[in-house]
Amino acid sequence: MLEPPLDERPGGTDMMKIVIACEQPALRERLARLAANRSGWRIGGVFETPADAPPSHRRDPVDAVVLGVRDARHLATAVALANATPAPAILLACEMTDPILPQLEASGIDYVLDSVQPARFGAALEAARPLSAGQIVRLQAPGAGDERRHILCRRRNGLSLIPVDDVRCFVADHKYVSVQHDAGEDLIEESLCGLEAEFGQRFLRVHRSALVARDALRGLEKDVEGRTLARVEGSDETLPVSRRRLPTVRRWMRGAAAPG
Repeated sequence: MLEPPLDERPGGTDMMKIVIACEQPALRERLARLAANRSGWRIGGVFETPADAPPSHRRDPVDAVVLGVRDARHLATAVALANATPAPAILLACEMTDPILPQLEASGIDYVLDSVQPARFGAALEAARPLSAGQIVRLQAPGAGDERRHILCRRRNGLSLIPVDDVRCFVADHKYVSVQHDAGEDLIEESLCGLEAEFGQRFLRVHRSALVARDALRGLEKDVEGRTLARVEGSDETLPVSRRRLPTVRRWMRGAAAPG
């Protein structure tokens, strides 16, 4: 990481102030020892729960956070830190047996392991930067065929994660896609084709402009002009069903209604 001028460092110190947040005791202790033994660094906190790092940073900003990650649960912490002003640099760390390791390897984002040596740890932390939206997306499902557990969207207050389980439908609107979910509605910069390819087992294409969660599809109806519309759970609005898609939608609904 390029060291900012003295007056740009949190607290106005020339020391690099870092926080370590990791739920794995052995990894957390090793990272803390490595950081404590390096000159020019000051540890601002060591947290057993990664989720404690964002509120701590808001109260007392630091230059960098060494974030222990085991699986997708820790993605929310990475997003919260990315939304901070100023956003700290992030260095991800994990153990060789952690489920997230294949995703880290495929993502192209730098990380360190529990066996990391002092020189490598120092170089990685000095080179660390705040996580970007693109990096967070790659962390979710970088491997071919993997499904994300969240959809990343931009809101006025920064990045946010929408659980895929909460999504009712995706609707294309010009260059954006609207995501209707349990907590409201957001716009994302993804394509319906890409979403269908990734989540085709969960969502059903009802129209060239709409994907509906199979579990949220509540029935079909006709409008005054004879067009077929889909009713979606939790919404007063209906979605158009194209003639080409109608047989597939009906077959799936009959299958879903049939006794197990």
